[in-house]
Amino acid sequence: MARALVGVLNGAGASAGLLDAMGSGARTVILTEGLSGLPVTERHWQVLDQCRTLHQRGGRIVLLQPAGAGDFDRLSGLGGLSRTLRQEWPGQQIDTWSLPAAAPVDEKAALILRALAAGVQDADLTVDGASVQQIAGAPRLTPSVPSTRNVWFAPGGARGVTSACVMELARRQPGSVFVLVGRSAIAPWPAGIEVTTDTKQLRGALIAAARASGQKPSLPDIDREARILLAGQEIRATLDAITASGAQAVYLQADMSDRNSIVSAVDAITQQYGPITGLVHGAGVLADGLALKKTREDVAHVFGPKVEGLAMLLDVLDPSRLRHIGLFSSASAVFGNTGQSDYAMANAWLGAVARKLAADLPDATVKSFCWGPWAGGMVDSSLAGHFAARGISLIGLKDGSRIFADQILQGDRSEVELLIGDEWAG
Repeated sequence: MARALVGVLNGAGASAGLLDAMGSGARTVILTEGLSGLPVTERHWQVLDQCRTLHQRGGRIVLLQPAGAGDFDRLSGLGGLSRTLRQEWPGQQIDTWSLPAAAPVDEKAALILRALAAGVQDADLTVDGASVQQIAGAPRLTPSVPSTRNVWFAPGGARGVTSACVMELARRQPGSVFVLVGRSAIAPWPAGIEVTTDTKQLRGALIAAARASGQKPSLPDIDREARILLAGQEIRATLDAITASGAQAVYLQADMSDRNSIVSAVDAITQQYGPITGLVHGAGVLADGLALKKTREDVAHVFGPKVEGLAMLLDVLDPSRLRHIGLFSSASAVFGNTGQSDYAMANAWLGAVARKLAADLPDATVKSFCWGPWAGGMVDSSLAGHFAARGISLIGLKDGSRIFADQILQGDRSEVELLIGDEWAG
């Protein structure tokens, strides 16, 4: 692709060459690394890493990625990267262009030439011209349909904001089965200690119990035990709420970054409850830091549960049996967010997955929820203050879970990516 593009540009009168053969004075650098055949996490890391090198040179950077086609791990989320880097590197122009996967190389090069001449920014390049991906901000509902039994599979659905959404789904589908998946075991609550959700109170009780038994507890060990106990308590509360609604609740301990673990979980579910017909993918972690300080390990940490895990899951289960698919994305994929280049890429990748699933499964309801910050979940008091200073309201648990259940059960199928919350300023 790079060689073909150099030929087309030079043929049009530009001065173009491969980067290794050029000096540092290039006004525009077109990065083809996003089109490579590298595994999904490594491919995104390579683009981020090369952007950091190019940033030192200055000039415009254009990132190329394939439009949605082929296997899920071939999809790309570089739009989230360019939108984040524009915030972290003000004054430097960085754009992402999607190319039609089936087009010949020379046709793709011609599309890029036209886009350069037209000054196109983030866009999908097609033979009909550049178009910007539209994301619904005021989603519509279709008339309600009678509740049906579903077997829901929800990685990350036992805790946090995802659990609130799953509990609302269970309230509306009392005849369904909800299989919640997490890495944590449900630790039994220690005898003699009052059940609580207060971290400080639990730490004090654990220290007192250890000292009473003649131990000298270390604070790191106490903190770790408290986190494990509180996680188990939250999982139990979610399971109890689902059961109280009349649905069936199941918790599976599984590692969504390990294919064998995913295969075992899917096999166990289908054998006991039937095919998985509903998917809620809420797994995700952060590794915040400026792009210039990001490491390959940071990107792998973020991509593990959100990207790698979902790609393997979609390869293991039978997507054709799915009726409802809800993917937990983030507004960072739409607007970018300083310090979250890897997280924005991962969530932009989810959007590409949602669009592909919606095209492949026209009878299913597929939604990628580009959430703003929730009042809870990953947002602590410090982050809440940060968003408040930017004029961004937090999404309440009741409002967010209601919107989620409305959309995944009776949302307009033509609206695949939904932005929920306020617009983020740069």
